[in-house]
Amino acid sequence: MSNQRDFHRLFSPIQIGSVKLKNRIIQAPMVTRLGAADGFVTAKEKRFYLRRAQGGIALATVGNCTIMPNVQPEDRHDAIWDDRFIPAWKDFVAAMHDYDMKVSLQLCHAGSQSHFHVTHTEAVAPSEMVSPVTGEKCRALTKGEIEEIVEHFAAAAARAKEAGADMVEIQGVQGFLVQNFMTPLFNKRTDEYGGSLEGRMKFPLEIVKRIKKRTGRAYPVVFRMVASDLVEGGITVEEAKRMAPMLVEAGADALHFTAGAGHHVRHLGMPPVDAGQGCIVDLVAQIKPFVDVPVIVVQRIITPRQAEEILEKGQADIIGLGRALVCDPDWAKKVVDGIPDEIRRCIGCCQGCYDEVRAGRSWTCLYNPEVGKEDEYEITKTESPKKVAVIGGGPAGLEAARVAALRGHDVALYEQTDRLGGQWILACVPPRKEEYLEVIRWYKNQIEKLGVKVLLSKKATAEDIAAAGSDVAIVATGVTPILLKIPGSEDLKVVTAHDVLAGNAGNVGNRVLVIGGGMVGIETAEFLSEQGKKVTVVEMLDEIASEIGIVRKPYMNQCLSDHGVEIFVSTKVERVSGDGVMVNGKECGKKNIGSFDSMVLAVGARPRDELARTLEGKVAQVHVVGDALKPANALAAIADAARIAREI
Repeated sequence: MSNQRDFHRLFSPIQIGSVKLKNRIIQAPMVTRLGAADGFVTAKEKRFYLRRAQGGIALATVGNCTIMPNVQPEDRHDAIWDDRFIPAWKDFVAAMHDYDMKVSLQLCHAGSQSHFHVTHTEAVAPSEMVSPVTGEKCRALTKGEIEEIVEHFAAAAARAKEAGADMVEIQGVQGFLVQNFMTPLFNKRTDEYGGSLEGRMKFPLEIVKRIKKRTGRAYPVVFRMVASDLVEGGITVEEAKRMAPMLVEAGADALHFTAGAGHHVRHLGMPPVDAGQGCIVDLVAQIKPFVDVPVIVVQRIITPRQAEEILEKGQADIIGLGRALVCDPDWAKKVVDGIPDEIRRCIGCCQGCYDEVRAGRSWTCLYNPEVGKEDEYEITKTESPKKVAVIGGGPAGLEAARVAALRGHDVALYEQTDRLGGQWILACVPPRKEEYLEVIRWYKNQIEKLGVKVLLSKKATAEDIAAAGSDVAIVATGVTPILLKIPGSEDLKVVTAHDVLAGNAGNVGNRVLVIGGGMVGIETAEFLSEQGKKVTVVEMLDEIASEIGIVRKPYMNQCLSDHGVEIFVSTKVERVSGDGVMVNGKECGKKNIGSFDSMVLAVGARPRDELARTLEGKVAQVHVVGDALKPANALAAIADAARIAREI
């Protein structure tokens, strides 16, 4: 237990220009895809931000509000380029102010990262270029057009002020137009808007000055910039040290730092678990002494203790939380209430947030399915409590037990092993994924607090469930790995990836063949290669680990390369003989890839749903959830379990 005094810096007030924040916890701008295609803020989006306001943060920045038509980075977005948007924003801001949360609108022009299929307009940039994100040609802006865009930024800021927004933030990162001008990676101009650092800074400085002229010196302007592009030829920390004071002199009231050159290096701009916690704090700390305005830091700041230490060390003045507040909107409130250990911690998987948005869907969270559906997912008490048996202690079973208990049902959770977690425990074993254990820690804490009866080392039968008087059975028994018969493999040690990750495979030798290059196979290959094994992967499809999102994949690829893992795609294992393993591939043809000490199977899994069939007729309601219904991933399994438990 702790209390607010343990985090006195985090909960001390601070000024951004003329605006006082009640604490130093703010929501960083993010792409939610909860807005409308026409740019209007929606009721769903409003509810998302309202939920964070109720959680006690001081400020929320609404990301990527476009300052002119046809410059949005996403189809569903927010806009502030016309007066007709003002009434909706007034209503939005007033609702947030009811909870003493300030609002900032982030002013955005996507520049080289706008898509023609979204905007139906040719993308623009400082210089003619091919966008590294869209692959589309971008036209160079004329000086007259640059002046018009500066004016659009200022007019948008004036509208934000009229709507009651407490401040605006200039979007100077993510590879959008303002950063396009600031970085030598994309700005190849030879006029006064390019060349030297001073030339590259002319456009952003004009924007800050014009906004201040239009809105008044007292209206706060935050500038979001990179501490470094983190790629060769881009903005360096040393350049950022020179840029930051220039922006402050122009009128910026706070600087909000992130890192990365843009969406083509997403693993740097939105770091996953692989990057480590607080992965850019040291970079930002190097720049802070060069300015005298509040400095905001973001990127994988997860726990209150971590945030307090950043402030204590003087590395930043304000803590920006993005995915941490997506995962748990009550992050700040739980600290105030003295229960920081109950925070649902973001694990940096990027599956529900970033990967869903990139796939064209609205975002959510791996183990907070409420996200983006705050009204639909409200958990209400039942008027007819039932005895609910949940069979299986993996993520789906744990979520079903939690939600059912919150609704007031009498819940018993059966798990045939001696610990909770199911296959999620195996997901925490591969390199760089230790933080994934937080999911199980949080669920165990919750179901204990809710009084769920947990029966470990208990393989429940239909008779057991019926004898307990259960009204409802939720079957979350997961999957069984598929076994594959390879001709000639009888004399070779054959195990499953599940066996390897669970520590049940014994000695697999030094040369290991992994059959199956999906996420499970590749992560098993990483795990074995880090132990010094010589690993070869054979995958029938033309891509490995397609389930792993774009922000995590670079780390995976680097690990495979560093450890010399040999990979064959579009290839099938045909047989094993005394001479070695024969494969047949699209590129390699028929080939002997050598001898191995063992073979690891990672070729998928089938539902373990036998119990559900035997329960029919013995229990009034039987529901099958998660992988036991259809093998997918934890994101889908948890969402499915939450839905079922809300409906019983």
